Amino acid sequence: MHHYIVLLSDLSYQLGLIGIAEYEERSEIAYWLSTKGEGKLDPRRGRHDEPERPRENDGIGEMDGAQRQGGFGSANATDENPSWLQFMAFNKWMFTFGDRDCYPSVPHGHLYKKTSEWPKLNPYTGRVFVRVHKEDASYRLTKVEMKELWNDEVFVEHCRKQVVWYSSFAPDYTFPRARFGKLHFPKW
Repeated sequence: MHHYIVLLSDLSYQLGLIGIAEYEERSEIAYWLSTKGEGKLDPRRGRHDEPERPRENDGIGEMDGAQRQGGFGSANATDENPSWLQFMAFNKWMFTFGDRDCYPSVPHGHLYKKTSEWPKLNPYTGRVFVRVHKEDASYRLTKVEMKELWNDEVFVEHCRKQVVWYSSFAPDYTFPRARFGKLHFPKW
């Protein structure tokens, strides 16, 4: 059975029907099914639990004047990637060049660091998702924040590079919400 899951997952991913996150999840489940009798834990356990939300006074949040540049901070110098691979918006949304995941959009932001799986920000709509198709409206960007985000030339250039990279990474991906072309970004 697990061989069919792997085969169909490979075909779906190569045709662009599913993204990298769905592909990895299916691969993990197929591996678990193939080793079910060996005492492996169910990989779905805890997958849909609500993520722990950061508290207001945990030291992350307020920016001083030196960090604030049009509402954006720079990537941490202690991170392993160079700053040109990352873009930090509003000192909490990390956009990483080369992110293979296409949900909820290409590009998308991760809360505080690129390794946090959820929540994810769709910069085109300002909506934030805590899991697939589950939005958390308390994180949603305001109109002022959307204007600030899309009027930043560094952010727009980062988006352009990520879209071009993703097009070469997954050439069959159609950018379903790009009505006017994949390199046409919102004007706020």
